[in-house]
Amino acid sequence: MSDENNVIIDGITGEVETLPPQKGKRYRCQLDTMQDVKREMAKVYREARSGIVDVQDATKLTWCLQAVAKVIEGSDIESRIEQLEQQAAVKK
Repeated sequence: MSDENNVIIDGITGEVETLPPQKGKRYRCQLDTMQDVKREMAKVYREARSGIVDVQDATKLTWCLQAVAKVIEGSDIESRIEQLEQQAAVKK
């Protein structure tokens, strides 16, 4: 069964469902900081310039990375505001 698609068994009905095939090895990279996102964007750019990644795919990946960067930025701002509010509460 290793050459076939993976299956899942529904716990309620007991029916076997075939999972769609995976498109390859899962890519993992750290995207916890703006520096991580910057590094990954640069990698995508270099791969697109080298022809390793299609330019259209690189554009989509870069758009996703920009969205991740916005979330990190918002999270950082939120943390800083919370710290300032805590400091202001202590000073009162």
